[in-house]
Amino acid sequence: MVGVRKAFQEIQQYGINIDTHLFKQSDTGTFQNEADLVLESKPDGVVLAPFFSRESKKFIAELKSRKIPYVFIDSNIKDSEQLSYIGQDSFQSGRLSAKLLDYSIPEEASILVLHFARELDNMNHLSQRENGFYEYFSVGNHRYKRNVITKEIPDPTNFAHQEMVVSLLRANPSIQGIFVTNSQVYYLAQILEKNQISGIRVIGHDLINENIDFLRKGIIDFLICQRPEEQGYRAILTLFDHLVLKKEISAENYTSIDIITKENLDYYK
Repeated sequence: MVGVRKAFQEIQQYGINIDTHLFKQSDTGTFQNEADLVLESKPDGVVLAPFFSRESKKFIAELKSRKIPYVFIDSNIKDSEQLSYIGQDSFQSGRLSAKLLDYSIPEEASILVLHFARELDNMNHLSQRENGFYEYFSVGNHRYKRNVITKEIPDPTNFAHQEMVVSLLRANPSIQGIFVTNSQVYYLAQILEKNQISGIRVIGHDLINENIDFLRKGIIDFLICQRPEEQGYRAILTLFDHLVLKKEISAENYTSIDIITKENLDYYK
């Protein structure tokens, strides 16, 4: 929201109004409800994080039918006639995570790819990250075959689901690296800390407070960050350039893929 506010301050003199609609990443219903409210407000343009693939495509179809331009942030849905995409290359982000783990654990060690999500196939950017992760090992010139295990956990707050993670790690002591595909890596860190499980490299996403705490403790080793403030700022200005200034817009604007550790955390802006 910081980036959106900054963009608004720069363009409000032109009579621009910005309405914000938030949805829960665990609830497709909240996305649909907010999408309906957006359509009711008859906006001139929309900035959209197409988190849920099916619901986003339905919303996009409505925007297209009403000739409302839209900009994607956070994740991209190819060939959707969006004005622009601003955000990480999720596929390359997944490849980077694979490389970090591959370099930081022994050759004989296994890796766990952990999804804290319901309906993974409906979560566009998580699938892209997973695809990039697996692609790294499938095309890499490795002298050995890395064992990669994938597990979906619908609700990491549920005790039974947490025990599923613990049981999986106890049954597979060769797991020395874990890749959590979304920002909820702190749930894994809580499980590891509570059960005194150590010696595992952990990679997750996003510099939120819950993740920062475990990064400082050393339970999370790497956070892949995607500069959400920059995405919001550039998306608003992109719509402004298109609607008001009639500028030509670039279709893809990738933000940096940043690697944050406890050593460089305090110097990251």
